[in-house]
Amino acid sequence: MSNHDGEVETLWNGDVIRHRFFEAAGLNWHAITAGDAENSEVIVFLHGFPETCFAWHHQVAGLADDFFTIALDLKGHGQSDTRLDSDYDYAAQAAELPAVFDALGLDRFFLTGHDRGTVIADHLCSVPGMAQRIRRYVRMQQSGNRPHSEPVPPHDLFRSPMGAELLSQGVIQRMAFGLDPLPHGLPMVAKPIAREDIDRIIEESTQPGVPEGMSASFVSAGFDRELEDRMNGLFAGMTMPVLFLQGAKDPGQQPHEYETVTDEVANGHLQFLELGHFLHLEDPPVVNAAIREFLTRDDLPS
Repeated sequence: MSNHDGEVETLWNGDVIRHRFFEAAGLNWHAITAGDAENSEVIVFLHGFPETCFAWHHQVAGLADDFFTIALDLKGHGQSDTRLDSDYDYAAQAAELPAVFDALGLDRFFLTGHDRGTVIADHLCSVPGMAQRIRRYVRMQQSGNRPHSEPVPPHDLFRSPMGAELLSQGVIQRMAFGLDPLPHGLPMVAKPIAREDIDRIIEESTQPGVPEGMSASFVSAGFDRELEDRMNGLFAGMTMPVLFLQGAKDPGQQPHEYETVTDEVANGHLQFLELGHFLHLEDPPVVNAAIREFLTRDDLPS
């Protein structure tokens, strides 16, 4: 599918979003937005895997009464640049994003990340100057200060030619979103995701070039390395208030892993919702309420 800059789209559930296309850091980018850009505080959303920015449409539209909301298609995903001669290391991707925010005219903003988008967001907090621009950080569905539980996602498969082929067929997406069973038999979702959302994400993530770009984004993925990065500097870079917002029913990220995670950041907060890995798609009103409550608290610095 293909949208154009400035296009306003009404989605299956009545959500209204605006498409943005622009250039930054030598790449082409796509984002969806909603709300009052001139007079509202800003939330930036970074999606996970195997998603696109569309996975945030419930938040983009649902929070637009109070915020100007922007969900970015990360490099290699959706309608953003999918060229493979770019550096897909997570730290390198984070280093490109300040130019993206500059192109969008953003100064200071709230940040929300999910899954692989959270890995990039973690690095973003340590990019020079970004800790002062990120007002608060909602950190969703990524391991904290303990190793990832079993079952562990097959990163080696995802970054392989076979992984790209499975993505092009929608096989990985269907399993992740609960349409087909996973090999280990443990569902990642605790509450069914709307089929219209799944179909749109599969459509966007199987467009030519996108499966290969999504696969390339796993070039530096590895839970041991990512844990080491967090413990050796990334947590320390999170000087803004941080909400660790987790689905309590995600089989690979269990509540006991997060018992001491708030000790790692200067102003950390932990909240569990009775949802699975894709909590923002499983129960958008509950997730929107949690995000709004944290971002509007007047007892936190911003």
